[in-house]
Amino acid sequence: MKEYISNNVEETGRIAQEVAKSLQGGEVLALSGNLGAGKTVFVKALAKAMGVEENITSPTFVLMKVYDVEVGKIRRIVHVDCYRLEGQEDLADIGLSDYLAFDNSVVVIEWADKIINLPDSTIKIKIENLEGDKRKIIID
Repeated sequence: MKEYISNNVEETGRIAQEVAKSLQGGEVLALSGNLGAGKTVFVKALAKAMGVEENITSPTFVLMKVYDVEVGKIRRIVHVDCYRLEGQEDLADIGLSDYLAFDNSVVVIEWADKIINLPDSTIKIKIENLEGDKRKIIID
């Protein structure tokens, strides 16, 4: 387990970049934290570090967005937002389980605490609001 204190958005971005450098493909990152904690900020920085040039927005209404990348054997980042998730079947409907099976994808899930049965190897990232822009980021 690693614990970081981020004093601002830029520091959160640097932490996400550090995580991005460690990814090999096949990972699932499960982000949790209150509304406004910085989950999407983290995902934006992670995706940018992996070469995504598009503007990353949270897929709140579509549940999932896929971005093409070329980092080692990683060919895509799958960004999932479960904030408006009605039930587990919603994830099946959008084909998430297909991406979980690919070792050339990285799946990043916001509001992951709404999902049960994630792989045991899931990397859990909890972002806690402290005061102002300060955050505690726990990676387990």
